Amino acid sequence: MDASPPNPFVPGRGQLPPYLAGREREQAALRNLLAYLRAGKGAPRDAVLVGPRGNGKTALLRWLCQEAETGNVDAVWLTPSEIADLDELATRLVPPRRFTSLRPDNLAFHIGIGKLGWQLGGQRGALAPLLAARCARRPLILALDECHTLDREVGHVLLNAAQTVSADAPFLLVMAGTPGLPQHLNTMSATFWSRAEKLGIGRLDEAATAAAIEKPLTAQAPSISCTASALSDVVAASQCYPYFIQLWGAALWQARGRVPIDQQTVAEAAPSVEEDQSAYYQDRFQELERSELLDVAARLANAFGGQSTLPQTTLNAAIAEALPSSSATTDVLRCRDQLTDLGYVWNPPAAADAWHPGIPSLMEYVRERVARA
Repeated sequence: MDASPPNPFVPGRGQLPPYLAGREREQAALRNLLAYLRAGKGAPRDAVLVGPRGNGKTALLRWLCQEAETGNVDAVWLTPSEIADLDELATRLVPPRRFTSLRPDNLAFHIGIGKLGWQLGGQRGALAPLLAARCARRPLILALDECHTLDREVGHVLLNAAQTVSADAPFLLVMAGTPGLPQHLNTMSATFWSRAEKLGIGRLDEAATAAAIEKPLTAQAPSISCTASALSDVVAASQCYPYFIQLWGAALWQARGRVPIDQQTVAEAAPSVEEDQSAYYQDRFQELERSELLDVAARLANAFGGQSTLPQTTLNAAIAEALPSSSATTDVLRCRDQLTDLGYVWNPPAAADAWHPGIPSLMEYVRERVARA
């Protein structure tokens, strides 16, 4: 039996990486909100994590849930696919089999309970008092991932309930989603969400990327180290994009035939990483193709030209150039919103009018493929 330790890197499913690098500011902000719950108080505001896919929003949510549970705070992890209606949401947040004292005849409001859980009877206002009664027994964080797909009606009730409950009971709502999430929340008739703690989850810097690669390697096997040139090559090749970082870490772990890991090891690991990257680019390319956005995406790639950001006026102008001359301003904005939803470009919270590419190397891939067509 092979007694070697398993590969510590976890590309693909949003698992918590072996070393969560470069998120100190975000962790501090979330710990600050969590501190209210540990003190028996509701968080003063919700938290919203926004960023393109593959940047680690899900991993950060998983970290928060672990952090909460080590401090005697419950954490419920949900995705919109698990909460199609209010009855399901109430049952997930307040499991009747666990909170047996919360029976219909013990509550000051009228709801039912069946074999599958709570039956609110369509009463929008029933969720808040039920959730408040639950949180009075034990503090709760709701970590809602993929929130950009949340049903609007469910979202409207949840946002209003979170505001009501947090005023008197230890509760925190944390929502994570793609860059289109703010627009989606704006459709839920709960404008106070904009006062939430907004955290943009983008690519890491080079120092954090190097640490995310090197620390797990040396932690699993202290004899392993990376030469400075090898590590520099991997950082550059990863684009500081968390999903690619995990791909590179996993490949280096598999290719660790020599120590220290040097540029030859990196060259041996590269083909497997590039294969995964190409498949990922192909998926994103086809999304753009199905949305009839390839020409616009290629034009934006040319506009960025390797720059890290573009001002909004320049971005809008590049989109307009790729559209028919009869297109109105609303067409430009609609197209920009679609590209934002797909994470091709995004405008991080507090970044003013600076727009960023989701993955710079994806832009180059799209530009080259459209040019060859």
